[in-house]
Amino acid sequence: MIFEELDEKTRAFMLTEFEAEEASGYPYRGKVLSAAGRAAFAALMRAAITKGDEGTLAASLSQVAFWNLTEEYVRNGVIRERAVNIAQAAERLALTEFNTWYVRGFAKRLLTEGEQHCQAYRGAAPKWEPADCSAHEGQVFPTKEIYDGHRAKYWPEPGNPNATSIPFGPGCHHTIRRGKR
Repeated sequence: MIFEELDEKTRAFMLTEFEAEEASGYPYRGKVLSAAGRAAFAALMRAAITKGDEGTLAASLSQVAFWNLTEEYVRNGVIRERAVNIAQAAERLALTEFNTWYVRGFAKRLLTEGEQHCQAYRGAAPKWEPADCSAHEGQVFPTKEIYDGHRAKYWPEPGNPNATSIPFGPGCHHTIRRGKR
């Protein structure tokens, strides 16, 4: 992923926002993380925010003990079970979470700098084209709307399907840059 303003200033905002969610008593955790993974996640995320990226986070999350071996899913209205591909799960969670905190922290930074708008851009090519979120490519949004939309589509469950959240969903490769209106 290319995060255009992933510098010490943005990382400081990311960490402050992350710590606020952690202190809320109801922080988000990936659904397929095991108890050990949920327990380790905050420290791994802090390390990625302060000196890493989505790649270092994925590597840290790749331990088998951090994941449930199976997950439930619904197909044609029937609940089924499948094995978890740990490498894919770690990569998807790391990408989505690091990007989520980049967007949240960078949006807060933009707001403190008086930037009223931000633009969605693709930070990397998705593995599966076309991604549903591609309709948002290049769109300019009010920065406050993106800041307030933090996880709103899916957290707390059931979420608000009408909210504007970037990333737009799990595995989304869209992030934000400064935008003009």
